[in-house]
Amino acid sequence: TEGLIASGINIIEIGHATGLGSMKNGGKSAPVTDEGYMEAVQPYVERAEIGMFQLARNVDEELIHLAAQKKLSFLRVGANAGAERAIKCVRDAGLAAKYSMMKAYVLTPDELAEEAALLESYGVQAITIMDSAGFMFPTQAAEYTEKMVAAVSVPVGFHGHSNLGMAQANAIAAARAGAGFIDCGLMGMARSAGNITT
Repeated sequence: TEGLIASGINIIEIGHATGLGSMKNGGKSAPVTDEGYMEAVQPYVERAEIGMFQLARNVDEELIHLAAQKKLSFLRVGANAGAERAIKCVRDAGLAAKYSMMKAYVLTPDELAEEAALLESYGVQAITIMDSAGFMFPTQAAEYTEKMVAAVSVPVGFHGHSNLGMAQANAIAAARAGAGFIDCGLMGMARSAGNITT
């Protein structure tokens, strides 16, 4: 975290790979608890926007309120569908609610843009297009980004996987198409072939 801040990266997501509450709900174990992750970043919460991932199916109001007490800035809700309750819980706790449109490619660019507008109406403050399977090409990344940027007023980002080796190229295409931020992994570390490299 300190290294990222020193490098000028000021929005940082920490924690379990499948999000806050995952271990409590039977997910794979991690080196520390959700509370442990929150505690580890306490020296940095005033120096950067630090948050955690929150799968909608693992919503735990107690953990969400703990994240607010520990001065995290945001929770990034991820879901294939049915995230309205999760978004409301995050906003009610006083945290920024960002959103990841997982498996974005199951909808057309127009359908995804329509979904994004609905999410914005629920109170989402940033939306990420996720190429979860890593099979998009730059033309697709650009088209999805353009349509979504036109449909919402909140910042739109892009999250890619390197299964076809296209994650970096897709990130550049998304940025040129108006993406306000790009999700990255330290040295590209992530499942499958990895994420866009920071």
